Amino acid sequence: MIEAARASWRHPDLDVLAELAWRVEPLLARSAHIADGVGGPVRLDLTDEDDVVVERIMFDFPARRVRPAGEEKVRYRFRTRRSLVEHLLATGEVDWVNSLFLSCRFSAARVGQYNEFVYAFFKCLSQERLQYAEAWYAAQTTDLEDIEIGDWVVQRHCPHLKANLERFAELDDSVLTCQMHGWKFDLPTGRCLTSAGHPIRARRADHTAEVS
Repeated sequence: MIEAARASWRHPDLDVLAELAWRVEPLLARSAHIADGVGGPVRLDLTDEDDVVVERIMFDFPARRVRPAGEEKVRYRFRTRRSLVEHLLATGEVDWVNSLFLSCRFSAARVGQYNEFVYAFFKCLSQERLQYAEAWYAAQTTDLEDIEIGDWVVQRHCPHLKANLERFAELDDSVLTCQMHGWKFDLPTGRCLTSAGHPIRARRADHTAEVS
């Protein structure tokens, strides 16, 4: 029974590259926040039943293309059976995170920090899902209110999931930690130290005009 189920995954006549380009490139063209958040190409290595790589496909987020992978270095790479991707395409699956990644039937490698935008994209492989995610990320960028924490003026809400930093921030020299989820930010640069993207707005407080 198990072997029969596995055999049903295979669709060897399916052109995986062409099918992915047809399905994914229109999504990439409509993606702003997620594609920019990924910030670079993501390589998908497809293997046969003996775990030998038979095809390499590049999700080129900056160029908004799906293309054959060359020899260029990438920050993010996935490796999985070609038959599994064939099955996802044949069934029109729109959430690869739940259907593939959570099954642990893949391996992954990255250079640098965890990037949530990579997984957000592969969870949103339909126009409806992508539009919802893009709208959510757009809403996270409209924080115009600042507060003062120690010697710093920062935006009131955490760039991660909007926790109120007046309540949940912990400051250690120039590193701010949001205690709600443990995300850290380097205030002089605004860079998020926990994940790629999610910069924080911050500046030194000006106390020179204070009257004693």
